[in-house]
Amino acid sequence: MSESTISLDNVKIYYDNQGRASEVLMSYETFLQISSLIQDQLSAAEQNYFWTESWQSRIREAEADIQAGRVKRATEQTIDTVLEWLDE
Repeated sequence: MSESTISLDNVKIYYDNQGRASEVLMSYETFLQISSLIQDQLSAAEQNYFWTESWQSRIREAEADIQAGRVKRATEQTIDTVLEWLDE
């Protein structure tokens, strides 16, 4: 989503007899902006684990294994061999 300001000027909230919000009226454009903002926030939160030190440590270990040639490529024909190699 591009940088934009969400205006709630045209949002109408209707309340029930107990004062609880019961209905919200807004333009579809405002709805899409809010929806996009929420999705962006959820996506960022879901990926936070990637930046933890433990995860980054595992990434560095994997990259070192690749550089050292400690890898096997699996294909449909070689999957059994690769699984045996992983069990070693």
